[in-house]
Amino acid sequence: MDNPARPSPLACTSCRQKHLKCDASVPACTRCITAGLPCNYTPSRRGYRGAKRPRENEYHPVYIGHGTSVTTLPTQNPTWTSPTAPSLTGSSVQGGSSNGPGNTYGSTPAMSPNQQQLYPTSFHSSPSSELVDEDELVNLFYSNFFSAHPILVPGSLYYVHPYPEYLRQVVRLIGSHYSSSVSSDSLRASIDLTGHGSTEQKDSSMVQARLLFAIALHARGEAMEAADMMHAAVSLAIEIGMNLRNFATAHGQGNLVQEESLRRTWWELYVMDGYMAALHKRPSFKSNTVHSGVLLPCEEVIYASLGCLPQPPSLEQFDMRLFADEEIQFSSFAYRIEAARILAKVLSVAGTQYEDQVQVVDNALAGWIHGLPQIKADVVNSYNVVDEMLFQGHMIIQCATIYLHLPRSDLLNTLPVTANIVCAERGRHMSPASTQHMHSVKATNASKELANLAAVRVPVQKHTPFFVCGLVLGAIVQLSACSANAGSEQHRDRVTLIIGLLKSLSRNWAISGQVLIQVKKVASEVLQTSNLSSPSVNQQDNTAYDSGISIGNSPSNTSWLSMLNMVENQEFYGLMHLESIYPGSV
Repeated sequence: MDNPARPSPLACTSCRQKHLKCDASVPACTRCITAGLPCNYTPSRRGYRGAKRPRENEYHPVYIGHGTSVTTLPTQNPTWTSPTAPSLTGSSVQGGSSNGPGNTYGSTPAMSPNQQQLYPTSFHSSPSSELVDEDELVNLFYSNFFSAHPILVPGSLYYVHPYPEYLRQVVRLIGSHYSSSVSSDSLRASIDLTGHGSTEQKDSSMVQARLLFAIALHARGEAMEAADMMHAAVSLAIEIGMNLRNFATAHGQGNLVQEESLRRTWWELYVMDGYMAALHKRPSFKSNTVHSGVLLPCEEVIYASLGCLPQPPSLEQFDMRLFADEEIQFSSFAYRIEAARILAKVLSVAGTQYEDQVQVVDNALAGWIHGLPQIKADVVNSYNVVDEMLFQGHMIIQCATIYLHLPRSDLLNTLPVTANIVCAERGRHMSPASTQHMHSVKATNASKELANLAAVRVPVQKHTPFFVCGLVLGAIVQLSACSANAGSEQHRDRVTLIIGLLKSLSRNWAISGQVLIQVKKVASEVLQTSNLSSPSVNQQDNTAYDSGISIGNSPSNTSWLSMLNMVENQEFYGLMHLESIYPGSV
């Protein structure tokens, strides 16, 4: 009789702690990859014969390039370290601890000959003593921001990678927004990526710096500067050919991690460019007007582990995934890219009067969710770890759904001031009355899904700053539905949740604090008015109201929307980046 399957003699720490069977695959076991967890191994203690003299500075080679290995810290230590940075003491951080698991620093001896070959000595010197809390700020960047925008090399390679000083300045700026002891304003003033003077560079590092800086500027509430910086990043990327398939291999210097970083940079640029276009109500975005032959990124856990990176799939393979004979596993980043591509389709039909075209795009929105594999059915896995790339994919799809359906709905069609709400422009209510109701239902359901994303119980500072705009969009629809439906407990609860998240995010990003004040003011008026107009609403009736069905849009219960008039009232300036920022936009 065959012996039953027994656990592998070498199991990762995660499987050991949960007493689960581990297949001991490297660089990560199947269970950890599926769960999106870091996978680490410790030496087995079976056959232990007593204490041995401790060995210091024990390292393991990890393959990161074409036939090249580098020396890293022991795999049982899940923290990432800087090779030359001093340890932190007494640092005060906000939004993340610099001393928590996975976020600590330590000293690392000199690099191995192979590592020195990949990263010349001139690039891995210790941080300047004149810099403010260099080590802390880099730590905060990787602990809080990196998972939402993972384009640079993993943290364990940051100090040994030849990043120029202007890019490191941007990293420090972003990290400062998660610190309560470092002022971000002085760091902001020292950054100049406009292409003038000594910082004029035309390479991938400048693209990365401009991209990250544009995200930071947006989150700081500097809308015009953010738009200009994003445009500069996209233009430079196209100029140097980052959208071409062979760019990563030609400029990666045989380093697979660097090649992956370059591929991620282009696709991150594509996604962020789409975000900006939607916020500014533009019908297209520049990175979507050129051919993108770049191969797709790998899973985050594989990228972070510095393991042997798999052969990246192509966009053509992804598009044919549902029709292929052999199933190919694609990363969450790839599904996030697909969500941005669908958003581009939504923007392209913003002004169309043809319901057939709208239906085609609506089918793509629904198809994205149904096309997710079973292991990506939820943004939170069984270990309560959030897949940030998948989280953003869902956020983009729900925002795009609102962009598509709210202008065609009956939620706001009696109100002239809706021209100044993003995705609800004046004169865009082109749908027949028979279909407006269905558009209202779909827009309201999408805002409910955004609220569900807000309800995910994870540290909110780890989400992209663009989540603020998704929250505001969800609040606008929920308040509109609440006003149209003469009040609803479900709408009120969702708005309350969104306000709470905006308050938490305001600790790190100014844009959240700016919109929080206005959302609270609007919510106070509409909820008070709804209570006055509907003093008694029983719980049974709430199920009908929750669908977004209009039961009488009287001007008396929608006066709060006059606060959204950007022409006559600037109180909502910065809430969503509107037409006044781009006077000639469509």
